[in-house]
Formats: sequence, C-alpha cells, structure tokens
Amino acid sequence: MGNVPLKAVAARLFRALPSFLTRWVVAGLNTRFNISVVGVITSADGRVLVLRHVFRRRYAWGLPAGFLAAGESPEAAMIREAREETGLTVFVERIIAVHPVGPRHMEVVVIGRADAGAPIRPSAEIFEGGFFAPDALPAEIMPSHAALLRAALAARSPTLKTEA
Repeated sequence: MGNVPLKAVAARLFRALPSFLTRWVVAGLNTRFNISVVGVITSADGRVLVLRHVFRRRYAWGLPAGFLAAGESPEAAMIREAREETGLTVFVERIIAVHPVGPRHMEVVVIGRADAGAPIRPSAEIFEGGFFAPDALPAEIMPSHAALLRAALAARSPTLKTEA
C-alpha cells in the first residue's frame, strides 16, 4: 500500500463500513442547509395576511412562513404551512425572490392570495392572525417582513389579479 493514494485507502475503508455508518459519516462531513418559504398572501381587497407567532418573542407578528420538507416545492410548502398554521387555503401565484438569511439558510418568497372571509384557526404555532392594510400593520411586526411585503406589493404586476 506504499504507492496507494490516501483517497483510495479512504474509499476502501468507507466501502467496508456498514451503510448506516456511511450515511452518518456523509451527513457529518457535509454542510447542512435550510430552505424556508415566506408568503406575501393578500386578500381580494389588497390586505395582507399577518400572523402572531408563538415561537417569536421580539417581533411576534410576521408573514406566514416555514421550512420546506425534503423534496417539497416552495409553493407546496407555503400551501402546507398556511393550512397547518391557520387552516386557510392559500393559492400561490409565483415565486418573487430568493435570498440568503444566514450562512446556511435561503428564503424563498412567494406571493399569493387567500379568502379574507375564511376563519383563521389558531394553532400550536400561531396565537392569532388577520388581514391588514399594508399601511396599518401591527407595530410588533418583524421589520424584515414589513419591508419584504411592501417591496413585494410595490413590484406586483398591476395585471395580476388578487381575487380569491
């Protein structure tokens, strides 16, 4: 084994390990990366869905958001998160932005719509929620979410319908 490259030795050792151990080694050597989705969800009259989140202390109010499950699209994740958190049925129109929020965390921003007349059912993650005019958001809203929704609404195509 004097002339065998170190990589070849490592490969042989790796192949000799049981599969559960190789998965553990691979997981430990690779960077973990999270992808979340946040939704700018509007009603037919232009109000925006904002929720008071259980797990946020400093800025309890924010847009509906959550992490993508393995193999899940951002659109499907927003539909699932909205249903889990509020009981609302959300229709996602399109992805409008993707940006980093940390060294190993990307956030996908979607815009969509929901029926403001449907009841919002609080959950283990949400204390309450409602549809607010963009210029009348709760004072305790996460500043990044307030900026995000204003930018999203300003960039929204005037031909894009928001009727539920």
